[in-house]
Amino acid sequence: METIIDDLMVKIKAIAQGPNAELLRKLIDILYEREQPQEEYDDEPLSPEELAAIEEADEAKRRGDKDYFIPWEEVKKELGL
Repeated sequence: METIIDDLMVKIKAIAQGPNAELLRKLIDILYEREQPQEEYDDEPLSPEELAAIEEADEAKRRGDKDYFIPWEEVKKELGL
């Protein structure tokens, strides 16, 4: 029984030898890049201040404190969306 990788390799080899080889390479490059970790991703742990801000926002949400948050319509307006 063929694995999914075996099946894909058979298909990739067939396409790579035909007129769509360059298109296949571009598609694979795009998919491969999407799977790689993003360089700008911040993998550092949150600071105590950041954690406190998150907890404060969670508590305001639980209280239903609408003054704590900026309405989405206002955010979209500020961003020109």
